[in-house]
Amino acid sequence: MKKLSRKKKIRYAAIALALLLLIGGACYTVLIAPYLSQEQWVYIETEVVRGTLTTGMEESGTLEYGISTIEYDLDLSVTTSDADDDDDEETVEKYLKVEEVYVASGQRITEGEAVLKFTDSSVSDVRKLLQSALVDARSDYAEAESTYELALLEAQTTYDTSMISQSYASEIYQYATSSVSDNITSLQLEISQLESETASLEEAVTEAQESLNELLADYDYSALFELYEGTMALIEEDGYIENTANYMQIIELYESRMNSYNNAVSAVEKAEEALQDNLDQIEELESELAQAQAQASIGEMQAAQTYESSLLDGEYAETTYNATVADLKEDLEEAAGTLEEIQDQIDAFEAFVGDDGIIYADGAGIITSVGYEAGDTLTGTGTIISYAPTSDMTISIDSTQEDVVSMTVGDTVAVEFTTYPDETYEGTILSIDTTATSRSSSTISYTVVIGIGGEEEALEKLYGGMTADITFVTEQSEDTLYVSRKAVVTEDGHSYVYVLSNSGEYELQEVTTGLSNTSYIEILSGLEEGDIVYIASTVSSLEEVEDTSTDTDSTSDTTTASDSGEFNIEDFNMGDMNMDSMPSDMGGGR
Repeated sequence: MKKLSRKKKIRYAAIALALLLLIGGACYTVLIAPYLSQEQWVYIETEVVRGTLTTGMEESGTLEYGISTIEYDLDLSVTTSDADDDDDEETVEKYLKVEEVYVASGQRITEGEAVLKFTDSSVSDVRKLLQSALVDARSDYAEAESTYELALLEAQTTYDTSMISQSYASEIYQYATSSVSDNITSLQLEISQLESETASLEEAVTEAQESLNELLADYDYSALFELYEGTMALIEEDGYIENTANYMQIIELYESRMNSYNNAVSAVEKAEEALQDNLDQIEELESELAQAQAQASIGEMQAAQTYESSLLDGEYAETTYNATVADLKEDLEEAAGTLEEIQDQIDAFEAFVGDDGIIYADGAGIITSVGYEAGDTLTGTGTIISYAPTSDMTISIDSTQEDVVSMTVGDTVAVEFTTYPDETYEGTILSIDTTATSRSSSTISYTVVIGIGGEEEALEKLYGGMTADITFVTEQSEDTLYVSRKAVVTEDGHSYVYVLSNSGEYELQEVTTGLSNTSYIEILSGLEEGDIVYIASTVSSLEEVEDTSTDTDSTSDTTTASDSGEFNIEDFNMGDMNMDSMPSDMGGGR
C-alpha cells in the first residue's frame, strides 16, 4: 500500500475537520438551539426575616484621618540680672536632650504608651535653672511689694496734704498777704520810733557838748597842763621836790580837772555814738521797708498763686493719687507677672516631662511621623510625633441640593467599607456646608462631613483612603418582617408571594406590604418570621440562569435591612433553583 505524502495528510485532516464542524453546527441548529430558545422558569428560595428596615440615599466617599500631634513648645529661657548692675540682663537657657525614642512611623499606639524619653541630666539641668529663676523672681516680687507699700503710703500722704491745703487755702492766702502787710507796718513803726528818739539823742549830744564847752570856758586847761608837765619833769630830773605838798595839790588838781574833762568828752562821744546808731538803724529799716514794699506785690502774687495751686491740687488730688497708684501697681504687677510666668514655665515643664522624663501618648492611633531621634537636643519648638487618632475619622461627600435638605447635623447614617463588606459602622453627620461646591446650572452640591464611630477594636481596622458607602436613612421601620423585593408579585393592586404548597407546586399567596426599598419590602400581614417564599423568574439558557443566581441589587437608591438572619441574594447557588416549567395559568398550582 502506497504511503500518503505529508502534504496530503494535512489536506485530508483539514477536510475532516471542516466536515466535523459542519455536522456539529447542523446538530446544534436542529437539536439544541430550539431547546435553549424556550423560556424556562426558575424559583429562588428566600426567607422572611425580622429586623429593622430602612430606606434612604446612598453616597460613596473615602475615609480621611484627622491628624493630632504631641508638640514640644516649652519656653525654657530665663532672664537673669547682673548682681552689680540691675540693668545688665542676660538670657539663659538649658535644653532637653533625647535619650531614646520608643515609636516609629506606621506604628499603632494606645493612649498612655511611652513615646520618648529625655536624659536625666538634661531634665535636672533645666529644672535647676527654672527653680533658681523662681527664687529670684520671688525675691524681686517681695522687694517690689515692699516698695509699693511704701510708695503707696507716700502717695496717700501727698493726697491728704493736698486735700488739707485745699481746705485751708483761703486762710493761708490771707495769712500770707497779711504777713507782708504786717511786716511793712512793723518796719514803719520801728522807723517812726527811731525817728522820734533822734531828736532826744541830738539834744543829748548838744547838752554834752555844751557841758564840755562850759568846762573848757571855766578853766584854763592849757596852763594847768603846762604846770603839771613842769612838775613831773622836775621830779624826773632831781628825784624829789622841796615843796611836796604844793606840788601834790597841783597833781591832784590836774587829775581832778582832767577827769572832769575826759568825762565831758566821753559824754559827748557816747551821745554822738547813740545818735549815729539811731540814724544807722533808721537807714537800715528804711532800706528793708523799701524792699518790703517792693516785694509786697510779688509776695501777694505768690500768695495768690499758692492759693490757686492749692485749690487745683485739691481738685486733682484724687486723679493724681489714682494715677500714682496705677503706676505703682504696674510695677508691682510686672514683678508679679514675671513670678507667675516663671511659675507657669515650671508647671508646664513638670507636666511635660513628668516624674520620669518620659513623654506618653495622649491618644490612640497610627503614627504618621516622628520628629526626633536619640541624641537630638530640643533647642526650639517642634512636633514630637504626629498620629491619626481613631476617634477622628471622617468621610466627606458631595450631596445634591435635593438630598441635602433632608439631612440634619447629628443624624445617624450607616457606613459600609468595601474592604469589610460584612460589617456596618455607625456614622454621624458632623457638618453640612451651606456654600455650594458647584454652581453650574445642571449640578449644585454641598459638602457633608460624616464622623465614624464604633468600638475601638473595629475602628483600629480602618485606614485612611478606604472606600465606603454611606446610607442616609430617610425612613425606618423597626422590629418588622421583610423579604426580598423580588419575591413580591403585584397583580390588580394586590401583592402576592410564591410559596410551595403541600403538593410540591408553587402557588401565589396574598400579603400586605409596607415600607420598601430597592432590595427589600416590608410584610405587614400574610407571612410569619422564618417562612420560605420564592423569587420566580424566566431564563432562556443555563448561562442566564447562572447570571440570575448571582445578580445583585442596584445601589442607585440603596437601603439596608439588618438582622441576624438577613437575606443576601449572593448567598444563593444553583442548588436552590427549580427548573420545573411555570404552570400555564398565573395562579400556578392554586
